[in-house]
Amino acid sequence: MAKDNPEDTPSGDPAWALPAYQTRSREQRDRLLKAGERVFAEHGFWQAHVADIARRAGCSVGSFYRRFQDKEAFFFALQSYMAERSEENIATFFRDPACETDPLDVMFRRLVANSARSMGRIEGYFRALFELSLRGKGVWPSMRRLEIFEAEQLLSLLERRGIEAEPGFDERAQLAIRMVHGQIITQLLHGPGPFEITDPRLADELGLLLLRYLGLEKESR
Repeated sequence: MAKDNPEDTPSGDPAWALPAYQTRSREQRDRLLKAGERVFAEHGFWQAHVADIARRAGCSVGSFYRRFQDKEAFFFALQSYMAERSEENIATFFRDPACETDPLDVMFRRLVANSARSMGRIEGYFRALFELSLRGKGVWPSMRRLEIFEAEQLLSLLERRGIEAEPGFDERAQLAIRMVHGQIITQLLHGPGPFEITDPRLADELGLLLLRYLGLEKESR
């Protein structure tokens, strides 16, 4: 019997989605995942129906169930897919040569703006995530791993810039990233206050929060 290819499932995790053996099947899976995020944005997780997701993706309901065991399994496949894309986006940001030359306050503002822009595109995903969380589902580990990954990328950048981090900086960086992400998600779910998510002042203020909380103001002068 042929072994499943871990690359055929989001993040190589076969636990949430059945294996896709052909390119066409994988493309169909990706269409379903993208459609699901849009349907969740419109209806939330509990009010979204498999038929709505399949119709939006241009697939049959039978195609959905050949790829995913049920709607909850579909959500966890979507979460793996979103996490994979988010990691790629974070890594791309920190690979930008400007991160090594821009003043830290400028770099932090760009980091916040990048996060707000990326997270704003998947508002429906966050709404579904919170709905599942309220039902006691284990949706947060993936979010925590992303925070750790972004904090590690930040620490690596500071090392490349010749900035020596104090003991415990990694944990402080994780907390700082969580505060920023939490504020952005709050803006998405509960509306602006005091700034819209697209308002440049949001990036200014949260960038300043990062700079000061991490004790890097002197490094930005």
